[in-house]
Amino acid sequence: MTGGDPQVFDLSAARPDGWFDEVIKQSKDFEAASELIGRHTLGLALIAGVRIVSLSPDPQTADLTTVEFAMGPGEAVREAPLSDFRQTLGAALLSPLQPQSLSQSPDVEALQAYIGGRYLLEAALFDVQPLELRVELGLAEITLGFNDLRHVLTLEDFRDVIDERVRTELGMRRPSGEMAIDLAIVERAQEANADHNFGATIAMLSPWIAPISMLLRTGEAAELAEEVHGQLSLSLDLLGSAYASLGEYEAANEILRLGIQWAGDSGKAADLYLALGRASVSAAKHGEAIGLLRRAIELGADEAQALPLLAQSLAARDQNLAAMVCIARARDARADTAVLQAAHDDLRARLGEHWSRFEAWLGGAAAE
Repeated sequence: MTGGDPQVFDLSAARPDGWFDEVIKQSKDFEAASELIGRHTLGLALIAGVRIVSLSPDPQTADLTTVEFAMGPGEAVREAPLSDFRQTLGAALLSPLQPQSLSQSPDVEALQAYIGGRYLLEAALFDVQPLELRVELGLAEITLGFNDLRHVLTLEDFRDVIDERVRTELGMRRPSGEMAIDLAIVERAQEANADHNFGATIAMLSPWIAPISMLLRTGEAAELAEEVHGQLSLSLDLLGSAYASLGEYEAANEILRLGIQWAGDSGKAADLYLALGRASVSAAKHGEAIGLLRRAIELGADEAQALPLLAQSLAARDQNLAAMVCIARARDARADTAVLQAAHDDLRARLGEHWSRFEAWLGGAAAE
């Protein structure tokens, strides 16, 4: 394809949403097989074109369930333990695709072939929705919907993410030395944010979003060390804050909320709620910001940072008394003078003598 205007294609007709649910409805045998070997294993077997002849469950160890199967029409029937069967599926599903060209006006089948039919089937199986394909100067990018977030990945990265999920489902691992997520990048992203080089942070960390989001939905996420959870949460904090600093508040909101899911009840959750609250204040979503900042304070966020922001949002919603109390608390917490002074001056200008009376009352209460 030559240069020119980008080609943008809606993928709603090309993606096979709900295909596996329809298969399960067709036969009780499929439903029973799904319960024995797992929903995703059965779905991947169907995508690979495997015909399962019989299953002999092992009452003590699921992986020793025996699978009798044929890899395709006319192929000899084989028998293997479930663990070996999964390895066989992996070998079939992780083979490279032959590159395809794309015409100016491709039909649905041409779009499916260009992206990879098996990848679209696997994406649907894993509840990932390819929404749009954009091709420009030979670079193909896919917009995805997953876990209530939108992601934009190159076609190659999309395939890598789906392949990684297939490996996880089938109990396979990448070759040694090959990592899907390089945690060493986090330190470089911290330095970039400290230097206000937010574009660099986005370039470094945005390719992680889809893998992190998908990993959260797997059992493997629960097995990760607390340190890894913390580093992933930090990376999402850095990325969300970078987007917010550039005024891209919708992207910041989605990423920071994903970070909160990763952080769980850890101390990092307070920082993420604070970052999300700060982004909401910057976007003038003050009602939302109030709840987020209060949650951040409850979890132990730095009050010197959180209280001036909370005062600003409370004042914007005409909750003036609460805002006055926040300013007083922020002073006690030795909040940033410039931020605090701005909130103080705004309230004082609006409230006039009421502000002076409040300050006098506070002074009297402190003296007692």
